[in-house]
Amino acid sequence: MIPELPAPILAEVNALADDLDALITRKPRTTTTPCDERRYKLLSAHLGRELKGPIEPIPCLGDSNTMFFAGAERLRFIRYRRSAFWRPHWINRGLDLLPCFRVFHVGPATAWKAGDLGSSTRSREKIDILLKKDIKPGSKIIMSFGEIDCRIHMAKAVKGGANIDDVVEKTAAKFVKLPQEIAALGFLPIIWGPPQIIPKDEKLSSPTFPFIGSWEMRRDITYAYIARLREHCEESGIPFLSIAGMYHPPQEKADRALFHDGTHLSQRLMPLALSELQKAGVLQIP
Repeated sequence: MIPELPAPILAEVNALADDLDALITRKPRTTTTPCDERRYKLLSAHLGRELKGPIEPIPCLGDSNTMFFAGAERLRFIRYRRSAFWRPHWINRGLDLLPCFRVFHVGPATAWKAGDLGSSTRSREKIDILLKKDIKPGSKIIMSFGEIDCRIHMAKAVKGGANIDDVVEKTAAKFVKLPQEIAALGFLPIIWGPPQIIPKDEKLSSPTFPFIGSWEMRRDITYAYIARLREHCEESGIPFLSIAGMYHPPQEKADRALFHDGTHLSQRLMPLALSELQKAGVLQIP
């Protein structure tokens, strides 16, 4: 059972998010990272121990599920960088409440299209810009794509009669080419697999975060995709992590209280995520 965030920690999460939002969006823009002492104290609270030194943040990029690493208890997107001039597609950044992550949102990109030039979200172009301008050569990069595919696109194919194993293999095999290409450039990608199965039934579909099919079908798709993508990553020497099914009985629905908006994970899961990243050697916190 995942405990609730203690009231003082939740209050600080919300207050720090408000303060960082005001500082980051003010004009002229601040050129320093504000509220560092509070950010370090929040990370210490999630870890349950004091920190012993400074931390080099790990860049995180992907769809809206990546914003979990930004540390806020709701989605907060800050316009950061244009990816085009005549028809601008924006790269968003997170508020980065925690000093160990630096989060970039490249739009509602699917695993199927994330590596394709010319997609509707221009995700690949945005990733290339971030690799050139914002992410240091040789850096670790946490990448989060695929939850949208499990919720909509693969679910649609399976509901239409396609075999789950065939569907997830096609998507996993195509997506893994993106981290392979990023690794070939000298970076160290880490794949954060779909972290959740939205605990809603087919009849409760939402226009904000739509989904297709029964919860049981999306559950089976998600776990099959995680398993197959993990295999592809291992074959390529790319670290892979996912916490789906770790914070609830895997075959049962997760408590809706673990989702801050019914879709995206609450910061209640941050201690678990930090623990798994440290166990895997991805995150090294003094």
